[in-house]
Amino acid sequence: MRENPYLIRMDIESDCNVATYNKETGIYYRQFNWPVGGVMKDEFDCMQFDNGEAKPVGYHEHTLGNETFMISQGKFLCYCMGNGFYMEPGDLLHIQPWMGHSFTPIEPNSRLNIMFMGINQYQGITANRLRLSQNFPGVFESAEFKSVFSPKNGACGPRTFPAENIVGPEKVSQLRKFGTGIREHDYGCIKLFLKIAKYETFGEKEVWDLHMKPGFYCEWDNFLPEYRMFWVLSGKIHCKVKTSATETCEFDAEADNTVFIPRYTPFSFEVVEEAVVRDMDCPARLQDLCEELDAWKANNPDAKMDKEEMIKKFRDFDFSATDVGFKCCCK
Repeated sequence: MRENPYLIRMDIESDCNVATYNKETGIYYRQFNWPVGGVMKDEFDCMQFDNGEAKPVGYHEHTLGNETFMISQGKFLCYCMGNGFYMEPGDLLHIQPWMGHSFTPIEPNSRLNIMFMGINQYQGITANRLRLSQNFPGVFESAEFKSVFSPKNGACGPRTFPAENIVGPEKVSQLRKFGTGIREHDYGCIKLFLKIAKYETFGEKEVWDLHMKPGFYCEWDNFLPEYRMFWVLSGKIHCKVKTSATETCEFDAEADNTVFIPRYTPFSFEVVEEAVVRDMDCPARLQDLCEELDAWKANNPDAKMDKEEMIKKFRDFDFSATDVGFKCCCK
């Protein structure tokens, strides 16, 4: 059981729901976060390949759900809809239904982090595969069983691996390289990069990379049916989670830590060391809000929006933060 229910240290097995190692394949598997909500959002896990030998995740596609692949270590040769390209730490690939894709690690200890949405990966697929393989040899591998099991879990049948076709990243619309986004917004001590838009997640959420300077803070001092998940890619943030009317849990989150905030839980964070944090489940229309703020600034170039007016505009676009600002000067 985790020492801190709000912090997942992704290299610590006791912080994971499941942690296994397969000697035959050389793959470490860790499951960080169970699905949340009726739409099976944000199950989060990783596969780490312990050597650089080619062990591809074969070319395949799904009939339902989204998969978001993120590289935290090493390097992968990937294919998406017939195009080959390389992914490195910080890169993100968002796969929607009916998009053929595959992954081959090409460096030792390459690590592939995966976020599922609309796919019950571990409980629906992985756990059943392990149970059957261990207790009923040959059943899971049989074509007869797979003809029943695979369609039930969104597989659409075998695919032939694409012909070699390596292209530049600009040719792969689903690939978002580190330090880039579908849209980008710069507010001085925080730069926002839209990695996944609402039109790519059935309207459920957006995913953002937040590049933040020390002293930036954001607070949610309210009780709302939103859970939040933040993955720290680099740097350090200090978090405060209110556990009761009189008690607060405080902790630092560093690189390869995930902060998970349950529903109806007030919390805040402040940047301690320059940090890049991936907001994995932003329920707000944050892109729309940024467009509105940019338009206001363009129409009022010599003015500064006061905080009360800014918070009111937050509410117009479902951004539930109660305070945001800077506690130090940014150079």
